[in-house]
Amino acid sequence: MRLSIGARLVGGFIVVAALIGVIGFITLDRLQEVSTVYDHAMEEYAGLAVVALQLEVAILDQVRAQKNYLLRGDTGYLGEVQALGRRVREARARLVSQTLSTEEQTILREVDDGLSDLEIAFQSSIAVRRADGTEVADQMLRGKAAAIVESLDRLVERAEQEAERQRGIAVQRVERTRQLTLILIAAIGLIAIALSIALSLSVTLPLKRLQTQIKAIAVGGSMPSEPAIKGRDEVAQIAQAFHEMVQKASLLREMETRSKRLAALSARVARAQEEERERIARELHDGLGQALTAIRLDIGAACRRFATDGADGATEYLSKAQRLTEESLDELRRMVFDLRPPALDHLGLVAALESYVRDFEQRFTVQVSLTADHLKSRLPFEVETALYRICQEALTNVSKHADATRTTLRLERDRDVVTLTVQDDGTGFDAPAVLDGGALSSIGILSMERRAEDLGGEFHIESSLGKGTRIRVTVPLKPRRSS
Repeated sequence: MRLSIGARLVGGFIVVAALIGVIGFITLDRLQEVSTVYDHAMEEYAGLAVVALQLEVAILDQVRAQKNYLLRGDTGYLGEVQALGRRVREARARLVSQTLSTEEQTILREVDDGLSDLEIAFQSSIAVRRADGTEVADQMLRGKAAAIVESLDRLVERAEQEAERQRGIAVQRVERTRQLTLILIAAIGLIAIALSIALSLSVTLPLKRLQTQIKAIAVGGSMPSEPAIKGRDEVAQIAQAFHEMVQKASLLREMETRSKRLAALSARVARAQEEERERIARELHDGLGQALTAIRLDIGAACRRFATDGADGATEYLSKAQRLTEESLDELRRMVFDLRPPALDHLGLVAALESYVRDFEQRFTVQVSLTADHLKSRLPFEVETALYRICQEALTNVSKHADATRTTLRLERDRDVVTLTVQDDGTGFDAPAVLDGGALSSIGILSMERRAEDLGGEFHIESSLGKGTRIRVTVPLKPRRSS
């Protein structure tokens, strides 16, 4: 089923919109994924840096408190050292809770070792202070603290490098997403172009087929048997409407042509009837009329001779009158047979045609072959009459115009249809010119066609110069139902 043009437009718009939505969804999803990974890396870096800085500050504060204790030996500073030690351990615990790589864990172990060394150094610095002085102990503690701070800086630097690496990965993913988006946009563009071309061709190609059909009809081509376009879209509906219009116009032209031909046939039939009446009157006058006049004169002469010479004198005239009477009866039978053969009423179509064919072969030098298949039973009266008259007219045309030597008559019955075929090997004629040109010689053809159509049948004639003529008549035995 062909979709309407509006449905195709909506379908194409939905396809393009769906593809755009898919691209948008993929792009946003990948960007959100990149953003999530990058944010997570930055959060880890920031958290690690803050905790490391807090640990550095706590360590430096602890070293400062340890220096104060070493300088003054006040137990109050020792409590501060212990409080700062707890802060260092808390910061260290937060540092351990961070997500660390293997290398970062190695650095963290160095920090732990440094913190242990710092605690041991503080305990040792008390004895060093007593033996070597506070400056030496303070330098030792600062050295330990500097080593820890250096390790923490390396830990932060490593975290920063990891964050930078994640940023690079994020940038690469964003670039790949951008490239993928451009590719998908280009694909959508190509799909949109393909859809537009397909939609354009789905409209223009049918229109071209319709245009071709219109041109063919305009230059006098045959009427199309079906629409140029099939379907349910607007173009197909236009083609269907045009086809119906052409068919109606063709039917109107055919009806007009048939009306003209029927009018011409009626005029010719009327003329033929007058000519036939004139011929019959002439034959009656010239044949039977003169014969009857001669018989009357012979009988009168016989009566006069009988009165003077007796029976012997009247015999010659009576014999002549008898001979003329028999010839007149033969002529009357021939005329009656031509008007309505008795065999057609009593014996049927086949017997009547056999009798007519025998008489035709005797009068003309044309050999006629008659075959009848599946015609054992009688046909309806009007069918037999029409077929007989068509055969009679066809053979008359053969004798007058065909110059044929052989003619074939074939009757076939197939269920409720009877087909008559008459074919000769004569000179033939230009059938379209004779039928369309209105020649008087076509009256027999028009008469045969009219008889077939009156019974709801079909009449076809095929002929060309030098190739003989073939007439085919198909008549239904049951009347057709009106539509």
